[in-house]
Amino acid sequence: MHGDYLDHESMRNTPDELDQYDEEIDQLLDRVFTEYGLIISGWSAEWDPALRKAIARSTTRFFASYWADPRPLPESAHKLLTHRGLTYVPADADTFFTEIADAADAVADLARRHPVSIDIAVARTKRDLNGWSQAITLHDTLRRELDRVAALPLRTTGPWNLAMGADIEAEHNRRIATLESETELLLALVAVSAYWGSNTTDRWWLRDIETLAAPQPPGGLPALTHLAQGPAVMVIYTAGIAALAAERWETLTQVLTEPQVEHRWGGKRYAVAALSPYATLNPPGRESSEYLHDLLRPVFTRHLALSTTAYSEVWERFEYLRLLVQNDADQGFDMPHIRQNGYLDTYDPAPATWLRTQIDKHGDNLPLLREGFLGGKLTRLQELMASAELSFDDIAHRRRFA
Repeated sequence: MHGDYLDHESMRNTPDELDQYDEEIDQLLDRVFTEYGLIISGWSAEWDPALRKAIARSTTRFFASYWADPRPLPESAHKLLTHRGLTYVPADADTFFTEIADAADAVADLARRHPVSIDIAVARTKRDLNGWSQAITLHDTLRRELDRVAALPLRTTGPWNLAMGADIEAEHNRRIATLESETELLLALVAVSAYWGSNTTDRWWLRDIETLAAPQPPGGLPALTHLAQGPAVMVIYTAGIAALAAERWETLTQVLTEPQVEHRWGGKRYAVAALSPYATLNPPGRESSEYLHDLLRPVFTRHLALSTTAYSEVWERFEYLRLLVQNDADQGFDMPHIRQNGYLDTYDPAPATWLRTQIDKHGDNLPLLREGFLGGKLTRLQELMASAELSFDDIAHRRRFA
């Protein structure tokens, strides 16, 4: 509208030159302002009378329009804002367009797959794992889903900081919802593969836990940077619970001890120890492990046909084993989602009773130890169980006086 810098005779700069446009330009602007929404960024509206007139001529409001500027708008801009019904956004261009792009991504992210399509994919996976084929389709589907989840913007580009005054909790909620929708198929495939699969098919997803667990550079909002590792936690729990339910002890041990992650305070840590639900997910108004327990329940009751009781039982056993690994790695003791047995200041979790029974039955030949869990050392396992007992009793004591 203001000319081509390669053609100096076409350039419009002076007040007289900017006072009116050629008829063809005015007709084009009338059409644009009628048929499209409008985003204004970086324009004061003070030095372009012809452009102000063109916007003022338009009375249609079929689409939302926005005016982004970090500074208060001058009076001439306010008149157009009111006339056109624009929404004023007090933000600079970088912030505004980044948030617009994220919002557009969110609309696509929340378009969940129809449950029937996931059921079909799961049925195909079970057929691939029946031993009659090389499960090529499963390999390719897993690869595609793992790569897609790994490339989600909430994992790769963030943004990790928000504009001053932005609602961090609302943004965190949006990203949690995105994770829920985008991981549905992947978690179903991992559950079925870990339950029915083999050492060969385990390699197709086990190695990717470290990719999903890669930390973001420091400096961002912890609620957002930590959530980027949420898919790793979801896959860890899904695979570990499925392997335990199927008594695939080698696979369970691999999930608990093989994937490692660079800890934010330096050095490598077991992923299951460093990336608890509490350390990554933190859903608002919910205890993190309870939230993940409820989120994963349909994966196991729908696709592996476990009863709700059976699922909760195997969940607690995996949760307990994960806490032992966390304690062994000196990573603390997160609040678990495990039912409390006992009275007053005692807390005897059901999975501890299960593990003690297994030790009484198998001794040093306990299947988990045989596969290398905790270096295969029964004494180390018993020491960690004794330490966990003290931690559980401390939880019971605090709950009593809460």
